[in-house]
Amino acid sequence: MISNWVPVVALFGVVFSIVAVLAFAMRGKFEGSTKKGVASVLGIFAGVGGASHGPGEMLQSNIAPSGIMIQAWPDLTLLGGEPAMTIVPSYLVAGVLTIIVGLVVTIWAATSIDRRNGGLILIMLSILLLLVGGGIIPPIPGVIAGIISTRSRRFWSSG
Repeated sequence: MISNWVPVVALFGVVFSIVAVLAFAMRGKFEGSTKKGVASVLGIFAGVGGASHGPGEMLQSNIAPSGIMIQAWPDLTLLGGEPAMTIVPSYLVAGVLTIIVGLVVTIWAATSIDRRNGGLILIMLSILLLLVGGGIIPPIPGVIAGIISTRSRRFWSSG
């Protein structure tokens, strides 16, 4: 029974490690702004967490899902198979798109969230991540980060 937790711990360990490394690497970009830092880290978490669904979808080969709700990692029973939603008619294509969109979300959150309309674009990218198979939970921090960014823009530009 303990061995069932190994993939879960490994998956979350990798996700949190990548988020921590990216946050540490871009610490100078925060420029003392806590809101900017929180929004960036939440967006990075959304992108990496969403992209982690892609390989599981790709491993299910080029078959059509039975519906809009899928399991990205069906063998990972402790997390309910990592539920996701996709409008893409192939697990393989959905997996590739999930990884690509997850990386775009991560890069956008790390580099461009403080731009004009950066938060709005992050919200749209997070919704796209949801629609291509990036999971049900990971897009939520991306939307929250986008909201923080759009509401905090005036604080970032006054410094």
